[in-house]
Amino acid sequence: MSGELRRDRVSAWLEELGESSDEPLENENEVNIGVDDQGSKQLIVKLLRVYRRLTADTGDCPPAMALATEHHIDTGDAAPIMLKRRRQAQSEDAVIETNVRKMLAAGVIKEGDGAWGFPVVLVKKKDGEVQFCVDYRALNKVTRKDVYPLPRIDETLEALGGALLFSTLDLKVGYW
Repeated sequence: MSGELRRDRVSAWLEELGESSDEPLENENEVNIGVDDQGSKQLIVKLLRVYRRLTADTGDCPPAMALATEHHIDTGDAAPIMLKRRRQAQSEDAVIETNVRKMLAAGVIKEGDGAWGFPVVLVKKKDGEVQFCVDYRALNKVTRKDVYPLPRIDETLEALGGALLFSTLDLKVGYW
């Protein structure tokens, strides 16, 4: 993180965003920010107000965005892997079917008939919600790894030294 995110920079940025942050959130009094500093709380609430559409639970997938990118997974000369569906309860089948329909409708996925296939795994999150995932461990085993240096942890932590706030976020359906 080059250049710390200082309170004055954040305040100036929020002022540029305009008046869209003045309307209170529907459940603003229930938001648990976890900081005692009133100024920090106000900054976070203002950010939540400005970007409320990003955290709104519409129940649907976000629309797919066409990007001019291409991705290739180098598996060398490994034979294609097609794993069977896992046995699961009917209720889990319904969750999978619902998620697949939503992703198809949003353009996030498309039907395919390729030689590679991996099973869906439903993972229960801390809040009890179910996360739709795909088990790519077999693919990972045959994928040729890129070799590149990882950042040094001490330098990474040092770069965070001037930060005012730290956060963990559950990106809305971050896996797809």
